Amino acid sequence: MSLKKHKIRKSRRPFETAAFRFGLAVIPRLPRRAILDMARFGGTLGLLFDARGRRIGRTNLNIAFGETKTAVEKRMILRSAYTTMVRTFLDVIWFGTDSENRLKKYVELDRSAEPFLCPKSQICITAHFGNWEIIGQMTALHGFPLQSIAMPVKNPEVDRLLIERREITGQKIIPREGALRKLLSVLRTGGKIAFLVDQNTKESEGGLWVNYFGLPVPVTSAPAALSAKTGSEMLIGFCAPLRGGHYRVYLTETIPPPADSSKETVQALTRQILAAIENEVRNHPEHWLWMYKRWKAVKPGDDRAHYPRYGKK
Repeated sequence: MSLKKHKIRKSRRPFETAAFRFGLAVIPRLPRRAILDMARFGGTLGLLFDARGRRIGRTNLNIAFGETKTAVEKRMILRSAYTTMVRTFLDVIWFGTDSENRLKKYVELDRSAEPFLCPKSQICITAHFGNWEIIGQMTALHGFPLQSIAMPVKNPEVDRLLIERREITGQKIIPREGALRKLLSVLRTGGKIAFLVDQNTKESEGGLWVNYFGLPVPVTSAPAALSAKTGSEMLIGFCAPLRGGHYRVYLTETIPPPADSSKETVQALTRQILAAIENEVRNHPEHWLWMYKRWKAVKPGDDRAHYPRYGKK
């Protein structure tokens, strides 16, 4: 980052912090209907004015669905994705007040999620799908807190306030520095950890190349590797929005720990994990965040022409 950009970003921080504190004071006081209206309005604004994100989203939808969906259908999916993003952010704040009553009223734990509510080490795997934040809040409320890694917000004070809100029911956010060592310790002492696996992970950081909607992407191998090391089962789950501001938390797959920790085994498990994520996104594309350069990295040896160019045109 240039010195000029750094100075501009630093000069914005007091205003960002003030705005976030204002949100912390106002949003929890709003009725549920107002939160939903704000999310829809924010989603509409995002679709209209975020030219960069809209361009990335359209590119990704073309990769995933090609001509099987019309331009109108893709636009509706993208609008829903923006609404999901805004609603998730608002709900981190809204559910952070009177958390127990609000979570019990608005979040349904599907029967499929019952295997997670038990006293043993487990690895919860999800994606930026629906309200992924609710999963950690809800399981912690039931006495089984998750520990997970999160990318820090660039404003340190906003990051601190946001983490406080996310941890209010008992889940723990782990700094990236030394995170895998910490997660390994949690599993070995019978705890539960969580991963979002739909982000690019460099090979130098443990990423493995796995097909996603037909194109290779670098995916973290940490869940599979930790499962092999600790004998912890992996649970793939999601939190989907329902009518009236409600959510449903559910599992789609339970993967037992492997018998060995070979490279081939970890690769196969990572493929299985991403296939489960792809299946859910394919079935409910309106819940996934498409505004991320998922196919930015090119697998060594592949033809660059097969991959999208997230340019300005």
